[in-house]
Amino acid sequence: MNRWIWRKLNTAGYGVQSPNDFHFVQHVLREKTPYYGYAILDAIAQRYSHALPCYPMTTNRLLLRLTNHVHPTTIIEVGAGTSAWAMTTACPTARCVAIASDDIPPALQDLLAEYPQVEVTKGDEMTIFRQLLHEMNEIGILHVAHTSHYQEVVSIALRHVTDRTLFIIEGIRANKAKTDWWHSLQESSDTSISYDLGTIGLLFFDRSRHKETYWINIKP
Repeated sequence: MNRWIWRKLNTAGYGVQSPNDFHFVQHVLREKTPYYGYAILDAIAQRYSHALPCYPMTTNRLLLRLTNHVHPTTIIEVGAGTSAWAMTTACPTARCVAIASDDIPPALQDLLAEYPQVEVTKGDEMTIFRQLLHEMNEIGILHVAHTSHYQEVVSIALRHVTDRTLFIIEGIRANKAKTDWWHSLQESSDTSISYDLGTIGLLFFDRSRHKETYWINIKP
């Protein structure tokens, strides 16, 4: 029977038995060394955060590090914002598609013109998402961002994961219903390693790993 293993980790990494997980915590989640792409992300945030959904600087930097760690071939963001550029900056060879449910605002059009490496599509989120999964077949990174369809998105996406897939789920404590749903994902047999970062949840699907659930207060 799967059970949760809640571990509050300090900077020394106590409570993490796996060398792989310890490395991930210390050198991805809590890495303090500046990355090459931070300047680009900071420039985007400074210029566009007033007009587009935008995470804090620390969160966008975390997304860059996560993408650099996974090095995916495909990235999907459901609920377009500036965070798609954080991910594609780390892996410019990946196909990165951000789905926007509403008309693309002028600020996003300007961002696309300045940094064209992200594809942005607008329309019905679920229709576009299904089409993308049909094209891609496998998911490298799925960022469940500014969307009300998070449950349906994840339910469908679970059929397209590999051992290297990463789900990044925003707002896991936005309300009780979403928190309960997040906890059910952690308990699910579909997932292997999960990280609860307080406001953001990370799910991995490596079937060769024993199930582990970590809570890490890094305030992304």
